[in-house]
Amino acid sequence: MKNSIAKAAAQHRPWDILRFVAHVPSFARLFFGLLADPRVGLWAKTLFVGAVVYAVTPLDFLPDYLPFLGGMDDLGILAMGCRWFLSLCPAEVVDEHVARIDQSGQWNPFGRS
Repeated sequence: MKNSIAKAAAQHRPWDILRFVAHVPSFARLFFGLLADPRVGLWAKTLFVGAVVYAVTPLDFLPDYLPFLGGMDDLGILAMGCRWFLSLCPAEVVDEHVARIDQSGQWNPFGRS
């Protein structure tokens, strides 16, 4: 158990969180661009919008007034919805939008290549 925790901690360095926060505007542009793109399927768009709606509405599996736990289900559903949305979008469409957002070619959302 200790080895698996140490291995996970070594893979996810603390500055990864800061790097993610710095890319939030890029993620927003990517998601809005993909939502507007007609080549992305309706199922992918519906799943993503549903995850966002769940995160912002007061109806939850765990009530928001519970400290820490109340927001974690919202965050988890939103993170899974974002990942599934990107995985359901055609890879070449995602790559095209990423290239348009980041001309340097260094930004790679969720490890997609």
